[in-house]
Amino acid sequence: MKAFLHLRMLALIAVGTLPVCPRAGAQGQGFGLSVTPSANSVFVNNPLTYSISVTNLTGLVLVDAVVTNVLPASATFQSATNSQGIILTNNSTVVFDLSTFYVGQVALLSVTVVPTAVGFITNTVIVVSAYATNTASSNVVIQVTNAVAQADLGVAITGPVQAVITNDWMTYGVTATNSGPGAAANFVLTNALPPGVLLKGVSPPNYSVAGSNLIFNLGTLTNGAYTNLQFTIQPTNAGVLTLLASIGAPGVLDTNLANNSASTNINVIGYLPGQLEAVTNSSQNPDVVSGLTEQSIVLSNVGTNDVPAARVVVTGLANRLFNAVGTNNGNPFVYYSAPLAAGQSNNLLLQFYPSTLFPFTNGQLQAFAVPTPIWTPPLATTTSTNLNISRIVKLNNGWMLVEWPAITNRTYTVVYSDNVLFSNAMMAPPSIAAPANWIQWLDYGPPTTVSAPTNASSRFYRVLLNQ
Repeated sequence: MKAFLHLRMLALIAVGTLPVCPRAGAQGQGFGLSVTPSANSVFVNNPLTYSISVTNLTGLVLVDAVVTNVLPASATFQSATNSQGIILTNNSTVVFDLSTFYVGQVALLSVTVVPTAVGFITNTVIVVSAYATNTASSNVVIQVTNAVAQADLGVAITGPVQAVITNDWMTYGVTATNSGPGAAANFVLTNALPPGVLLKGVSPPNYSVAGSNLIFNLGTLTNGAYTNLQFTIQPTNAGVLTLLASIGAPGVLDTNLANNSASTNINVIGYLPGQLEAVTNSSQNPDVVSGLTEQSIVLSNVGTNDVPAARVVVTGLANRLFNAVGTNNGNPFVYYSAPLAAGQSNNLLLQFYPSTLFPFTNGQLQAFAVPTPIWTPPLATTTSTNLNISRIVKLNNGWMLVEWPAITNRTYTVVYSDNVLFSNAMMAPPSIAAPANWIQWLDYGPPTTVSAPTNASSRFYRVLLNQ
């Protein structure tokens, strides 16, 4: 190659066409170089093309600029193209002599190879000139896979059931599925965070970040398998949030691209109009049976407008609010899930963990009007019903005790109704995580159930084992 360039330069000098170049190092810039592969993953014996763009940024007219493409060891040369100059190759290296290369000119080149072995291949491109102090180089790594797997990868987003208030810690789920027939190795799921949110939690926690995208490399998804991911964010402004997710896998022929991405819109609102207040109406009572500290409060609508439901936010806590169903701006809250007319009041029981007395003031209680929460039980296909409720007992204070055998660390949801057919059944939040192989649960009324069991003509219970 050096001999060829030397002869070519002598020929140019002989006919008087060689531009005058200052001595090497006279300019501060070199070359602009980009190398783009036709695919990030390719199958063995399938062609792969590298598109090369070189820009003369030296400020000089060059006659000796050379682009050298060192081919991967496990790839064979197939072809090359150029927009100017000539091409030389020995099947392991492709050399582009750019001929006269003017200031600001862009040379477009390409090299096509055929990978011959599974693994990673590296293509190296170098640009040099005797009149440029700054050379340019690029290494492009491509994965070569052995076989084509056919699979139907899909992704779905499950948004929150309840209305989302500004600064709520909102949790949504993303499910990746593979309907087969083949397995998808090294599949990647991307979750795009919308603007105006704070990321509060991710499960599983292993991911990389690219801009507003969370990228998960989740290994192999076999035929019929699925993976669930959970994201908790805090929307800081009212408006519409668009949640986006997508899925893909290298070396997989996806038979249905329509379900490779999913999106859903969430409407974030402010609190509803209304004037509510919450104050304590009892002393704290440590319960030795439940291991919780109980605090009764009274919720009142002191305004002139009826409200569909209410939320009581508890601030400044050192103890955990055990029966909280959500978090707003870092503070837990409970619902009163029934209408509250102007001038009406109702009692709620707050439960704290651990069962120790602690300082608590009315200033830590904030009450707001909200849309009616939705406590409709999930479809039977997403839960399993534990029919083996061991006993249901009405206590002396009118509360109902429900007991059932449990699986440690699994979660359960109690469903209640005023009729044996459960035609108007409602969930009793929050779900219970089993600390042992038996659970005793108390129905004491709001905020867990809409009304106290003493106010109901009859009450029936079921227990759902959550998946």
